[in-house]
Amino acid sequence: MKLLFIILFLFVVDIYFYTGTISTLTKFFNNPIIYKLVYWFLSIAVYVVIIYISITYIRTTPSIRLNNNVIFTSLIGVLFISKLIGSIPLIIDDILRLFKVITSLFNTNYSIHDVKRLDFLKKSALLFSGVLFSTLLIGMKWGRYNFKKNYQDIFIKDWPVALNNYKIIHISDLHLGSFNDVDKFNEAIEMINAENADLVVFTGDLVNNYHEEAIPYIDALKKIKSKDGKLSILGNHDYCDYVMLKRDSQEWKTNFKKLLELEKEVGFDLLLNESRVISKGENKFNIVGVENWGAGNFNKDGDLDAAMNIVDDSLPTILLSHDPSHWKEVVLKSDYDIDLQLSGHTHGMQFGIEIPGFKWSPVKYRYKEWAGLYENVGKQIYVNRGLGHLGYAGRVGIMPDISVLNIMSKI
Repeated sequence: MKLLFIILFLFVVDIYFYTGTISTLTKFFNNPIIYKLVYWFLSIAVYVVIIYISITYIRTTPSIRLNNNVIFTSLIGVLFISKLIGSIPLIIDDILRLFKVITSLFNTNYSIHDVKRLDFLKKSALLFSGVLFSTLLIGMKWGRYNFKKNYQDIFIKDWPVALNNYKIIHISDLHLGSFNDVDKFNEAIEMINAENADLVVFTGDLVNNYHEEAIPYIDALKKIKSKDGKLSILGNHDYCDYVMLKRDSQEWKTNFKKLLELEKEVGFDLLLNESRVISKGENKFNIVGVENWGAGNFNKDGDLDAAMNIVDDSLPTILLSHDPSHWKEVVLKSDYDIDLQLSGHTHGMQFGIEIPGFKWSPVKYRYKEWAGLYENVGKQIYVNRGLGHLGYAGRVGIMPDISVLNIMSKI
C-alpha cells in the first residue's frame, strides 16, 4: 500500500509537470512526439526501478555485497525533486489563473490574463528544474567523495598548557551502507592518518541499519591511527530502528551485538554512557561518550547522568554526543561542567553553501548548530558535517568532512 501511494504521488507530479511544460518544450522540437515518448519512457522506467528495489530491498540491504541501489534511488530522487521544485512556478501560474477566474465571475470587463507572463512562468519551471537537476547530478559525480579537511582552533578554559595544540581528528556519519567504494574510503583513511593526530573520535552512524554494511570496510577502519587511541559512540542509525525491528526481537539483539563487536574489532573504544581519562604524563582530560539522544522522535538512549557518574570535574571535559540537539536540550541545562561537545548527525544536509565567512544550508532551520563551532554561555559545540552520505548519494557545497581540531588553553 505504501509503495502504491509513493508511485501514485510521483505519477501526479509527473502529470502536473508534463502538462505545465509541454507547450513550451514542443517549440524546441520539430517533432513533439519525440519529447513525449522520451519523457514517459523515462518516467515509466523509473517506476519499474522503484518497484524492483522495493521488492529486493530486504535481501540486498543487509548484504556484504556492494550494490548500486543507492545510485539508482538517488537518481530517482534527483529527478523527482527537480520536477517538484520546477512545479513551483506552475503552481503560481495556476493560482493566478484561479484568481482570474474568480475575478471574472464578478467583473465582466476583466482583461484576459497576460500570456507572456504564463510563458515566463513555464520557462522558469524548466529553468529551475534543469538547474537543480544538473547541480544534484554534479554533486553525485564530484561531491560524493570530495573529502575536505576542516581545520578549527578551539580554546578551552583550564586546558593544560602542556597540551596546547593537541590535535583531535573528528569524523562522523560514515553510513557505510551507502559508501559503496572501499578504495575511496581508503583515501579518506589516508587523509586522516596524514594528520598524525593525538586522538581520533567518531561520533556515530557507522551504518545505515545493519552491521553487515560495515564488513567490507573493516580492514580500512583498522588502519586509522592516533597516538592516544580512537574512541567512538553510537548514532541513531546504529540501532537498526529504521527497518521496523523490535528491540526485544532476537534479530535486533543479534544485529546490535555484532555491531558492538565490530566496533571493538576495528579498534574503536566504544563509549556507551561512560567516560575515559586521557593522560599525557601529569596532564589529563575527560572524554565522555553518550549513546544517541535526539530531540523530537529520535531515540533517547543517551544517559548523561550515567556517563558523568565518575567524571573528575576538576579536569577539562569533552563530550561525544551524536545529535547536536542534545546540547541545548540537555547538556546546557545540566549542572555538569562540559567544556566542549562534539557531534555530527546533520550532514550539513549534504547541500548548501560554505565559503570563508559564510555558510548556509536548509538544515539550519531544523538545527541551529549544524556545521562547525558554536558557543553559548562559555560552553562550546563543534558539529561535523559527516564523512558519508545518506539518501542522496552526493554532496553540493557541503563536502564530506574530516575535522581537524586544534585544542588550546583559553587565556
